[in-house]
Amino acid sequence: MAAMKTIRMVPLILFSAIAVCFAAVCIAADWGTILYTRSETVISEKRTVKSRIKGHLKENQAVRADFLKDHWYAVFPVNAGQRNEKKALGYVYKERLTAQKPEAATAAAETPKKREPFPDKTKPAVSDQKPVIAVKSLRFKARDNGRDSIFIEFDRFYAPSITSIEGDKPRIVLDLENVTSFRVEKNLIQVDGEHIRQIRAALDRKTRKARIVLDLEPLKDYYVQPEFARKENLYSLHVLAEDKKKEP
Repeated sequence: MAAMKTIRMVPLILFSAIAVCFAAVCIAADWGTILYTRSETVISEKRTVKSRIKGHLKENQAVRADFLKDHWYAVFPVNAGQRNEKKALGYVYKERLTAQKPEAATAAAETPKKREPFPDKTKPAVSDQKPVIAVKSLRFKARDNGRDSIFIEFDRFYAPSITSIEGDKPRIVLDLENVTSFRVEKNLIQVDGEHIRQIRAALDRKTRKARIVLDLEPLKDYYVQPEFARKENLYSLHVLAEDKKKEP
C-alpha cells in the first residue's frame, strides 16, 4: 500500500484586537532589527502560509529582521553583514517575533547561577525557564471547507511543538511542556473527520509533559495551519489535504 507522502506545516497566525508594535533595535546594527522568536516556528520560502518550509527557528532564537511587507519579515542570521533580501533565510510572520529579549537569557547573563549541592526530588519536574500552562479544553470540528480542526484553550499564549510521522499510519504530534492542568474529557476521542480519524491525549504528571496525537487517514498529502486567537487564548490547528501526487 502506498504511504502518505508529505505533511507540511505553515507558520502560526495570531489574531488580536490589539495592534502589536515592535520596539527599536535591541542590538546595535546598521540595518534591520534584532528580534526573538516567541516559540519554535518555521521559516517560509514566501510571504504566505501555504509556502514551502525552508527551515525552523528555536524558541527565543535571535534573528535579524527586515523588509517587512504584508505582515511578514525577511529574516537573516544575526551576524549577517549585507542588506540583501535575496540572501534572507526566508520569511516569518511578524507576530511570531518580539523585540523583547528573553528573560531567561537576560537573567543568565546578569546573574551567576546558584548551585544546589543536593536537588530537592520532592519538587515537581517543571522547568524554571518556561512558565507553566494550563489546558482548559480540547475540542474538534470536522469538515469546515475541506479541513478538520482542533481547538485547544490555554490560560495564556502558548504554541505547542508540532511534528509529523509519515507512512502507513500518518500522525501529527503536538507536544506541550510545563503543563499543570490538563482538562481533556477523554484520552481517546473518536471523531468523524474527513482527515482525522481519532485524537489521543495524555499528560505525564511526573514530567509535566502532555502530548496530543492526531491519527490521520492514509493515502493523502497533508499540510497543517496553526493559528492563535490572543483574546481567547485559543490555539487552533487546521488539517488540510491535497490531491495525492501520482508516482512517475
